[in-house]
Amino acid sequence: MERLLEGLSMLTWREYLFAAAVAYVITYIYRVFSRMLKLSREKKKNGEKTYVIKTLDRQAIDRCKELFPIDVLSFQGREFRRGMQLRITTIQNNVIVGEFIGLNQVNLVCIKMGNQIIAHQLEKIAEVTVAE
Repeated sequence: MERLLEGLSMLTWREYLFAAAVAYVITYIYRVFSRMLKLSREKKKNGEKTYVIKTLDRQAIDRCKELFPIDVLSFQGREFRRGMQLRITTIQNNVIVGEFIGLNQVNLVCIKMGNQIIAHQLEKIAEVTVAE
């Protein structure tokens, strides 16, 4: 025990600072990974990925058109074009009614619904019809 205390007394303030910084980084990395693991478990439970942006900004809509460049959605033999009013039913029976903005390369469908912009996975959509 005396040897340990003697060794600690020989450390400089820089070594204490370095040890504290290393401990902080390790703790931070642990917390980030545990949060990511928790989020991935929650997403697996839900099964659906839906992203919602609340905005009335015209620039956001224009940016969505750039991010979702495919303007034709082919679903179960029917084609839907950009600007059409669609009614989308997800596999969990959530209903999204809005204007079709586009589709991207990773199969996310973008819909403008009131003052929200919604992106939803194409694989998790059960039905698409024209809204009336």
